[in-house]
Amino acid sequence: MKTAYLLLPLLALFLGCSPAATNTPPATFDASSNKGLAIGTLTFEADVPVNDIYRFFYEAQSGDKSFKKQNSGKIVIKARENNTSAFNGDFNNKKTYLIVLERDPGNYAFTQYSFLDHIGSNGMVSDSKKFGIPFEVKKGEITYFGELSYLDQAQKGTPRIYVAGYKDRDIAEFKRKFPSIDWDKAIDRTPKTGNNGEGIIDFR
Repeated sequence: MKTAYLLLPLLALFLGCSPAATNTPPATFDASSNKGLAIGTLTFEADVPVNDIYRFFYEAQSGDKSFKKQNSGKIVIKARENNTSAFNGDFNNKKTYLIVLERDPGNYAFTQYSFLDHIGSNGMVSDSKKFGIPFEVKKGEITYFGELSYLDQAQKGTPRIYVAGYKDRDIAEFKRKFPSIDWDKAIDRTPKTGNNGEGIIDFR
């Protein structure tokens, strides 16, 4: 579904991710923490962004209405800087972003993505169908949910996001970026199944 945005102030809803990590982890984290960490990576399979802003939504799948509202959120990638289209990630020629979500224990899932084709008064927003890439947050634990590999120019009827685990590669980058946390304690829980949104998600 596409929506035209005519008022520039509304575009502020899409902004949020600065270069490097999409979410900053706590200064310290260990088994005594009341919350848990869910970590992974988001990779764009293109050299140049097709769109200016991308949003990836996640929702709590357990708990009451208040819990779900408090713990659901989104990852926002702004792929335009100084009027130039460019990725600004953490590694892989800036095409891969580190994701760190500190949340209350429970079951979660990435459920939808959307993108804004260009920043301006006539920018068009497109929303995906609903899907479900599940992950679990456990108290005092670090859950690795894998890499979400996003194809900007996927053909109709083919997957847009591929889910696969590259734990050793990604943990090395978390260590480099955030050395104060013991990322070796991360547990690989890369999902192998979920709601593929009528074929837009491929679990590897």
